[in-house]
Amino acid sequence: MGRLEWTSSKKDSTNRVRRSASSLLRPRDFRAEPARGAARPPGSRPDKVRVPVEAALAFARQHPEIGQFRASRELRIRGVRLSPSGVRAIWKRHGLETSYHRLLAKQRATGPDDAVLTEAQRARLQRARVSRRVLASAGADADSLSDVRRGQLLLAAARVFSRRGYDGASLREICAAAGILPGSLYYHFKSKEDLFVTVHAEGFREINAAVDRALDGRTDPWERLEAACAAHLAELVSGNEVAVVTGTSLFQPARPALQRRLNRERDAYEDRFRGLTDALPLPPDVDRTLLRLTLLGALNWTRIWYRPGRKTPPAIAHHLVTTLLRR
Repeated sequence: MGRLEWTSSKKDSTNRVRRSASSLLRPRDFRAEPARGAARPPGSRPDKVRVPVEAALAFARQHPEIGQFRASRELRIRGVRLSPSGVRAIWKRHGLETSYHRLLAKQRATGPDDAVLTEAQRARLQRARVSRRVLASAGADADSLSDVRRGQLLLAAARVFSRRGYDGASLREICAAAGILPGSLYYHFKSKEDLFVTVHAEGFREINAAVDRALDGRTDPWERLEAACAAHLAELVSGNEVAVVTGTSLFQPARPALQRRLNRERDAYEDRFRGLTDALPLPPDVDRTLLRLTLLGALNWTRIWYRPGRKTPPAIAHHLVTTLLRR
């Protein structure tokens, strides 16, 4: 091969490489920008900038629950090259940086009835709303955040347990009400039974605290019993669902294995009323155990028939103690 022929072949090969590299570097999905220095129409933007932005925003509208990494992969499949950070930057500029903001934007764009959101999207939006309230309550303190989340979970569980009972309540429903994923519950509680026992114990803690406040400074046995009854009733009919779960357990026994775990708090609370009734100046023939159990049954049944606006808890307690017991 001559020198001229070899040089020509080498140039042809070099040009082919350059053309191939140029074709790889040239954007395939977008038209080329105008030449440097050329004027653009007012308000226009290069297609290769506008198209990824529009694609990222359209994806956020279609799939608001999907994050930036998966969105980047899905957009690449559709021919739009955007890194995860690029997707996030676009969403952030338009106030869509979190799934909460994207879901909320989709909801607002279609009305308040959530009609366009899927069931999974509505559940995610609800969890996000609850989580934001929890974060606002806890501030930046991690320990405080964990405590607030646990308290939020207890309140949500109490609401579900009070409506459906222990057997009818599901952990999925409780977690949805608390704004957490089902698996997150096990960070705080080992099982549904542990959660119920904790709600039950929390209710007794609150009722005991209310009784302590009511008894403070009182010495007369009848006055002390009446004050304890009024405090007990006030907790049961106050709308506090934690107390409702506890009050229900006092006259609706659970399954034997669960009941054994509940009996410790229940027995300790009954002991308080045992002490209150034992201190009463009653005739020798009065069965104080029967008196105590009858009184507790009447108190706990009140939440079934009680209607606000009629007799108040103190008035009911006064009637039970003064009119029925002291005669």
